[in-house]
Amino acid sequence: MRLPILFSLLFAACTGTKGDSGQPNDSSPTDSETGGGGFDTSHDGTCSTGSEWTQGNHGSSKMNPGQACIECHDRGEGPNYKIAGTIMGAIHDPDDCNGISGVTVRITDADGNLTELTTNSAGNFYSNDRISTPYTVQLEYNGITRDMAGAQTDGDCSTCHTQDGKSSAPGRAVVPY
Repeated sequence: MRLPILFSLLFAACTGTKGDSGQPNDSSPTDSETGGGGFDTSHDGTCSTGSEWTQGNHGSSKMNPGQACIECHDRGEGPNYKIAGTIMGAIHDPDDCNGISGVTVRITDADGNLTELTTNSAGNFYSNDRISTPYTVQLEYNGITRDMAGAQTDGDCSTCHTQDGKSSAPGRAVVPY
């Protein structure tokens, strides 16, 4: 099955790789409509979910989807997270686009401990539980699971999974559906 490989490419670790071509490779029927992989890869600056956060920094678990949570929280405002991020609807969604709710995020740390989180209505997930590094990540949505391409040491997921991607991440963390 090619979907696990596809998701690995899209949910590439900051230290992971994107494969030989650097692009998703899937022949699903929606490729011609969306640009690849059965999900929206548009780059037009609109939110794929049609919804965005508009309430600034007023302290909500739904605030600022897509932005680097830990980087901001480490400045002394809000809870101290060990891992946090957003699962978006498209790999090039801009900051503050609400992501996908109900995604299970499974983190297995270096000691074999499993932390299971579920994204909220903004697509955000977070935990202040200790997570030994390196850790691996698996996402599950509508019965489909995908593993992240490589183990990680940084829990601020949106640092690499930005609108355009950084450090080998091709863009946002998304779940193909």
